[in-house]
Amino acid sequence: LVLLGDVKHKVTGFSMHEKFELEKFFEALDFSRIVIVKGNHDGDIEKMIPDGMKKRVIVRKSLNVGDYLLTHGHRNVSTSKKKIVIGHNQPHIKMRDDMGAYYVEPVWLRGTLTGKLKGKQLIVMPAFNELCGSTVVNHGELLGPIAKKLDKKRAHVYLLDGTDLGILDNLRIKEQKW
Repeated sequence: LVLLGDVKHKVTGFSMHEKFELEKFFEALDFSRIVIVKGNHDGDIEKMIPDGMKKRVIVRKSLNVGDYLLTHGHRNVSTSKKKIVIGHNQPHIKMRDDMGAYYVEPVWLRGTLTGKLKGKQLIVMPAFNELCGSTVVNHGELLGPIAKKLDKKRAHVYLLDGTDLGILDNLRIKEQKW
C-alpha cells in the first residue's frame, strides 16, 4: 500500500490523540508493506509508527515504480521517469446545473507538464478521505510547484467513475461568488 502523504493533519509535530489514532489506523491496515510518501502535513510521522510496525511501514520522500514517480506534490522534484503521480491538491470540480445549484465533486487530473518537467505526464489523485480539504481546480490555482506546471489547456478532468469531463481550461468558472 502506498499513501501519497498527508496521512496526518498537524503540519509540525503531533498530538497524543493524533498519535493514538494513527497507531490504530496502521494496525488496521492488512498489508505486508506500507509506504508513506511524506507530505507537507507529515512532520514527525516517523515517530508515530508503532515500534512493532517499523519494518512494515516505510517513510520516503518519493517512490519510483516502473515508469512512475510517486510523490506528494508540495516540493520540486527531478526525475527521469515519464509519469509523475501526486496528491497534495485533493482536486475537486465545481459544477452548476440548469437550476443554478452548485455541486462540488472530487476528480482526477491528467495532463502534461511545462517548464523544467516539460513533456512528462502528471496525474493528480483525489483524496481518499472526504473530510480532507480540497482545491476547486476550475475556480482557482493548483497547489505546489509540480501541479502549477500542469498545462491546463490540455489537461483532462475525470470524475471518480472515470467520466471525462473535458479540458480543465474549458471548465473554468469565471464568477467570484459562491
